[in-house]
Amino acid sequence: MRTNNFLPKAALAATILVSGGCRTSLLGDSISEGIIEYAMSFPDYAPDGLMAGMLPERTILSFDGDHQSLDLSAGMGVFRTSMVVNTPTKRLDYHMSVLGKRMVAALGPKELGLMNRHSQALTIVPTDETDTIAGYPCRKSIAIYNDVDQAEVELWYTDRISIDDPNWFTPFSEIPGVLLRYEVVQYGIRMRLDAVRVEATDVDPALFHVKTDHEPVAPEVLDHELEQVLSTFSS
Repeated sequence: MRTNNFLPKAALAATILVSGGCRTSLLGDSISEGIIEYAMSFPDYAPDGLMAGMLPERTILSFDGDHQSLDLSAGMGVFRTSMVVNTPTKRLDYHMSVLGKRMVAALGPKELGLMNRHSQALTIVPTDETDTIAGYPCRKSIAIYNDVDQAEVELWYTDRISIDDPNWFTPFSEIPGVLLRYEVVQYGIRMRLDAVRVEATDVDPALFHVKTDHEPVAPEVLDHELEQVLSTFSS
């Protein structure tokens, strides 16, 4: 075990991820290009509360061996984010759109660390538990945070989806597979993601490009804007 101090806020969602240790896939060989659809829930919010209609219910991760793209929409489409991950260059382009304002920041490991200065250190503890999620056999690890007030998180992952170093930009970077069930906290909002569908399919390469209609900004500007917007959901 080793302690991980790298807890990106962008993780919503994202930031997305997985570790070796799974047995034979029910679907046969591993896949290296396709999509994963996740159902999203928010354990700290009542499902019939005032915020229920403002929070996303689904998200789709598109991937090939070297890239990932994850889009989220909240506030009835008023607030949108898109993370485009380029693993060979260790770069994450984080897009945000809110009320007609569009911006994007290029984040490397150093910039992700700056944006997550308030994140809690954690330790990953492997287990022998297994389950099948969206047709894929998975093994469970547990993330235990140094802050005793922050609940531990179950991380279910498979090795049958071939994404190179899938978690380098996430709080769970030492897990070397793709996460199919997990929780992450972003700007005070706890989100649970459960994979409901995995599909091997060709992915449009344009999904892994920076959106040209977004204004490039410094990571500090993006961090401030994200904190302002997401605080309205957590308050």
